[in-house]
Amino acid sequence: MKNTIEIFKKAALLVFFVAFMACSNDDGQDVSGSGEEFSANVAGVGAIAASKDFDTVSGTKIAAGGSNVLVLQGTDNSGKGFMLRLNTYTGIGSYSLGFGNIANSATYIGGTAVGEQYSTAFQGTSGNITVTSDDGKTIEGTFEFVGKVNNTSASVSVSEGVFKVNLQEGG
Repeated sequence: MKNTIEIFKKAALLVFFVAFMACSNDDGQDVSGSGEEFSANVAGVGAIAASKDFDTVSGTKIAAGGSNVLVLQGTDNSGKGFMLRLNTYTGIGSYSLGFGNIANSATYIGGTAVGEQYSTAFQGTSGNITVTSDDGKTIEGTFEFVGKVNNTSASVSVSEGVFKVNLQEGG
């Protein structure tokens, strides 16, 4: 009987989430007002998306030693997501990724276990981050990359990445 009650509780919670997600705002705007998003397609995994409503989306731009460091992250509620780091950030433009340019990096976070973080900081990787808009408060752009797990041949291809992140106050 106790198991049946637990099943009904979980089913009711699932129905609530499905009903909530099915609701839409007629004017097409994000209900939270933030409009933040972080999403991409991961080969072999599918689409990974994070929005400010239920997941973690954050961004920080910090002035350090005469240059800007930009760090953007988006993870869904299962812990999967992306982290983009530009140590050479100068504003709107395109930034190359890969072993030859480890000052800038992108990472796919496939989970919390060792070996589930695929980064462009290792040999055999490549990619690009393009910042299309930066008004000092919100930053938008696209990304794509091939990331690897350190000291292994395991790699993953990330494509069609997009981000829109409200920046937190930095230094």
